Amino acid sequence: MKPSNRVSPSGFHPLLVLLLLLLNAALKPGCCSERIPRELSGRGVDQDVTDSVTLDDDTDLEIKSTDRSTQNRLHSLLQLSHPKIVIHGDVDFELGDGYSFDLDQEPAYPRQMGGINIKEEARKLATKLRILSNEEMGITSMQAIYDSLPFRDIEPVYEDQLDKLTSLLSTKLYRYIQVLKTNKVFVETLYRFHIRYPITHQYDCCNMPKDDLRWSSQYGMNVSAHTTCDLIPPSISPFMFNPGRNLTEVFQQHAQLMPSIKWQYFISKDGIYNEFPAYNFPSLLYPDCKNTHDNNHRAVYVSSLLPQRKNVLIMIDHGNSLSITQFSLAKHIARYVLNSLGEQDRVGVIGLSSDVMYATEDHCLWKSLVPLTYEAKLYYGAFIDKLDKMSVSTNHTLGFTEAFNMIENTLTKENGTLSDERALVVFISRGLLTSLTDARDVLRVIAKANGQLRHQVAINTYVVIDVGKPIMYEKTFMYNVARQNFTAYKVKTEYDAPVLVGKMVPVTSDRDLSNVVGDFYSTLNLTYSNKPRVSLPIKDDIGKGVVLPIAWPCYHDDKLLGVMGVDIHLADVVDGITYFSHDKNAYAFLIDKTASTLMHPALSRPVLTDIQPMHTSVSHFEKHPGFDLILNKIIRQSEGQVTMEVPRESDNTTFPPSLYTMLPKTIKVTYLWRHVSAQLEEAPFIVVIKKIDDGFKRKDLDSGVRVTEGNELVYHRLDLLPTDNTCMHLKQLATLDSSALFLAASAFRNPFEHLHQQEVKRMVQGYLVYLNDNTGLIGNPGIKERVRNDVAAISKINSEWKRKVHTGKLREFVVRRYVATPNGAVSTYPGTLLNKLYDPSKQDWYRGAMESPGKVTLTAPYLDPGGAGYIVTLSHTVYEGKHAALHGPFDHIVAVMGIDMTLKYFYKLLIEQLPICEQEAIRCFMMDDRGYLIAHKSMVEPNSMVKYQSADTTGQKAPEERHISHQEPLVANDILNHKDFVQKKLCNSFIDRTVQRYYHFNTSLDSIVTNLVHGEHCAKYQLTPIPGTNAFLGIVNQTCEMMRAFCPCSVVDRLCLNCHRMEQTECECPCECPLEINFCTGHLLAYEDSFPSCPQFPEHVPRAQVSNDVANKLPQCFSTNCAFYKTKRACLGVVDCEWCELDVDRVTPLKQPFCSTQRVCFSGVLGAQTPYDDEISYKVALTQNTLTFKSAPVGPVAGGIMGCFLLLALGVYCYRHHVHRHSQYISTLPEGQRNSPLDNDFEDLDSPDDLGNGHTNIMLASFENPASVSPYRVNSTYRRTTNVESDLGYSTMTPQDDSEQASTTCHEPLIIGRNRYRPPPTTTLAFNSILPPPPSSARRSSSPSQPQAILSPAISPLTPGEQTKLIPEHTIIPDILPNQVIANVQVHMVDTH
Repeated sequence: MKPSNRVSPSGFHPLLVLLLLLLNAALKPGCCSERIPRELSGRGVDQDVTDSVTLDDDTDLEIKSTDRSTQNRLHSLLQLSHPKIVIHGDVDFELGDGYSFDLDQEPAYPRQMGGINIKEEARKLATKLRILSNEEMGITSMQAIYDSLPFRDIEPVYEDQLDKLTSLLSTKLYRYIQVLKTNKVFVETLYRFHIRYPITHQYDCCNMPKDDLRWSSQYGMNVSAHTTCDLIPPSISPFMFNPGRNLTEVFQQHAQLMPSIKWQYFISKDGIYNEFPAYNFPSLLYPDCKNTHDNNHRAVYVSSLLPQRKNVLIMIDHGNSLSITQFSLAKHIARYVLNSLGEQDRVGVIGLSSDVMYATEDHCLWKSLVPLTYEAKLYYGAFIDKLDKMSVSTNHTLGFTEAFNMIENTLTKENGTLSDERALVVFISRGLLTSLTDARDVLRVIAKANGQLRHQVAINTYVVIDVGKPIMYEKTFMYNVARQNFTAYKVKTEYDAPVLVGKMVPVTSDRDLSNVVGDFYSTLNLTYSNKPRVSLPIKDDIGKGVVLPIAWPCYHDDKLLGVMGVDIHLADVVDGITYFSHDKNAYAFLIDKTASTLMHPALSRPVLTDIQPMHTSVSHFEKHPGFDLILNKIIRQSEGQVTMEVPRESDNTTFPPSLYTMLPKTIKVTYLWRHVSAQLEEAPFIVVIKKIDDGFKRKDLDSGVRVTEGNELVYHRLDLLPTDNTCMHLKQLATLDSSALFLAASAFRNPFEHLHQQEVKRMVQGYLVYLNDNTGLIGNPGIKERVRNDVAAISKINSEWKRKVHTGKLREFVVRRYVATPNGAVSTYPGTLLNKLYDPSKQDWYRGAMESPGKVTLTAPYLDPGGAGYIVTLSHTVYEGKHAALHGPFDHIVAVMGIDMTLKYFYKLLIEQLPICEQEAIRCFMMDDRGYLIAHKSMVEPNSMVKYQSADTTGQKAPEERHISHQEPLVANDILNHKDFVQKKLCNSFIDRTVQRYYHFNTSLDSIVTNLVHGEHCAKYQLTPIPGTNAFLGIVNQTCEMMRAFCPCSVVDRLCLNCHRMEQTECECPCECPLEINFCTGHLLAYEDSFPSCPQFPEHVPRAQVSNDVANKLPQCFSTNCAFYKTKRACLGVVDCEWCELDVDRVTPLKQPFCSTQRVCFSGVLGAQTPYDDEISYKVALTQNTLTFKSAPVGPVAGGIMGCFLLLALGVYCYRHHVHRHSQYISTLPEGQRNSPLDNDFEDLDSPDDLGNGHTNIMLASFENPASVSPYRVNSTYRRTTNVESDLGYSTMTPQDDSEQASTTCHEPLIIGRNRYRPPPTTTLAFNSILPPPPSSARRSSSPSQPQAILSPAISPLTPGEQTKLIPEHTIIPDILPNQVIANVQVHMVDTH
């Protein structure tokens, strides 16, 4: 044999090609498949066979392998197709499922894609996107504005900022504790009066009249802010101390002075619960209101009395001696004790029958007590609920043996010594023994085990009893166990010290457990605290949101009276941390003395959080090597500063590696901290600032920047300060006069106060006067100083945007434009009303641009809150000003611009540039750097965006969820073997306790990715980055029908199908797994602890609502004439237009397709339900003169009836029109006076109820039926945080206090749009109703406003005269066919047969 020569991976040696063809044939299904050993499939070969292939000149192939058995198996397999194969080394391919892979890919020949040079096409596409960014978005104009402004170098003094943060938080805590102290002293004073003159008056929360309750944004529910109500235990004596009504006045004063206080309450030791403000407990959460006192704030109550760690083991008898009632009662007692304990405690729960049952097979839960984390409490609670009654006798001896073993393992230190902590066994049983000798055996076990523990264990026994059944002996046994009465059974103890005497408590009912079982902890003989205690944040189950409980025990002399508590809005406590800085080089976080994180940039804002926070260590967020040592210093030392060097994160997948070679390999990270004392003996919190020194200087706008003439500011509260041309931009209150200024919460000095106070006209006017002031004489209304300069700078783009509405080449596809600064200033055009909760820095379009500075960044598709349907946002960064200098990706970013485009515009862009994409076998697509599709043939096909709800569906994905692994599984399977192109990544989401799996694609790759040589060849594909963007262009040429590629995806939710395995080369859809906790430590499992933390999810904030009355009276900002577009391509991507081509059954093609609004024909299906639930009846579609409706045969009688009805309706209409045309609803404003319903505050408007009775006008101006459920809901299967605590001051947008409940519905059956919960009453043909689509599960950002300006021959802005002209208040008929009348008639079909 001649010496072999190494063949280049890209070589074309004919013998190698022949061998590959033979191997491919051998591995095809049906060809030699029975000869392939099963051991060689999947990963088996890959573990032993890895590297190179050599070929000699004499047709011999040598395959190297280090494993002898692998050599033999490969030899026997491969010789089937080639007799001269020699195996003696490492190979680089894998066998399994009919695939044969190596890391070589085919050359990217243009002829495979119909002559398309994909790199050249990607460059052309990049040019178009860059032009769109520069001209339509206005990025070059905005950058020129900033380049013309004066900038100055700044050097932030973070020490001063740390002082301010610490001082602010300390002051807040001190004020809260002073409030608590006042309440505590007042209760103690009242008790002294109670001794002489009993204070016992009761006002039951469960029987409060609902008429006394009013909606409150501060509390997020209906409350009575004028009184305190009580939860009274059923068995309580009527003479017990009850200070509730006497506390009302002091509670009211505190609530008025400090709106950040949510609940104030007093819990007496007898179980009476007083709470302010008064409210009815929701029946869904608390079906048994009379028993609610047993659960409300019990953990806060116990932890404030005994803040030290408690060790408790709960043992539940579930043997055959218990009746069904007794067993149910035993589980209620166990749940009560469990819910009374907190995260500082260690707990164990076991079931006892003939054997011991543990909560799980995890060794922690059957060997020792574990920290009672939120997850552990849920797990234990589920174990108790699922515990079944057994049909065997209870082995009490075994139970106590195991209980003491667990306690001993818990109390024994690592060095083998016993700690001084005490423990408690809660034994719940009937106490029935199998023999009389069992009692002595049980006491003997207790004496021996507790003696070894130096009698540090107390035992409480709870005897569950059926009412009326005597159990004398059982009670005696349980009494002796609780008292550890060894002498009664002549049992000797090995330890002479006295025992901790427990208590035996008979229980006959699950009602009033707080009075019967509530003091279970008293047998530990621990000293009660008399100090205020700040607990970790908890979810408020009543009023929603997250609160921070602070509690303080109350005493009379040494007698415990109860616990006084206040719940503080966590959003107020941490708002200084939450909105500290939007500079990527510094941020702040807040922890407690145990290193648990209260606030961190990776966590969601508390104001939008509605799930129980995960109290996890800050070390899970700060992943720098060596941070644990710094954390120890942070906890031990009251203040300090530590600097460390960490490797620079050079993200080669975003920018070419050459950009990073000029930078230092390390950066300096400094942690500065200070403990928050609040004049307490022990500081509860620690404020930490992390600053990053990357070697670049920072600049800021000079204070001399001012708003120039011609750029007058318009504030977004158009409902309070309307302009001359206020209009509706689809679903959003807007104006075309100017861009509108919005200030996020981060722009204010007191963000929490801004979010929770109601904005009024005078307040908004104060903002504008201050921001427009060039003299410096106007006082600051609470806005941060730097925001003023930002507002002056971004307002200068206004004229450019207004010009583009009329001259922009893509105006008919543009929804809106906007710009946002890191300080929270936002400008949008058209000027739009926004929700106060909106924060641009929390959106995908903003963060995507910040992560890829200098690039045109595209978001994945998402549903536009403003009504434009599915859109994609392009965004781009704006750099600090430089005069005559080029900008680079490492320059300081001062703003981010965005433009919303319709989703289908991008597919239109593809097919116009690449007509070949319309061929049946060719699929072109665009995707972002996470693999989510932006343009794809499947996203423009009819019915492609309608999510099915019926049982026979297969779980069609919404556009925002469509990933390359969903639509192109073959490509996804193949590209995962290109290790330099894509990576599957993991991160921990501590917001919803999940592990997220996602894709990250390399946008800096300067090549074409195509099929692997030994990959699936049923479809050829080519994929390449679009230069200067975060997007990719792909083309697939499918040559056959059979494809075996598959990516596992759940069609129900985002749960991964296999959470215990993730391989880089195995295709799966983006998904999530539960974040698992190590019960032994209360921390993450070691495997998951190695993952980085996920960035904060994009926030989904609903649009600011406008009352239907106002919306119906205002004209649309743009006149959209979809009928102008006569072809599908012309209609494609136009704002609010859809090409209608399928009938209502979603199958039958229309005889004459047409272009119509989305409300008439969503996703190409006539009458399909939109995501906004605002579809229009078929009657409107008649205006197109294109539809022929099918109906059942109607005989002459039916025709006569219909004719009579129509004549009658016409007569009634004419009569009413004549009678009421001069009614009070007709505008009487003088000629020339601005006729806008928004001229004044809404509180100044007359209520519609006062407009008169007998209104019979027909209001048909609007066909929209607003969704009763927001389309931005988060799927319930995901643990997301999307609910809002309150209306946040937007109640002024409707004349009534509660727009939904108090909205006026006139007694006229033909009024449309008055009742949001009813369909439009226009006559419609019967068709299958469609339920609203399920909530979107994708985590996508929403644009800052709602739909935007569009212009074309068919879409043009209304003239000022048209915009200011109000819709008259008398009879209005929409533009339908001539001589048509819409009436509310009921047609009865008569069978002529």
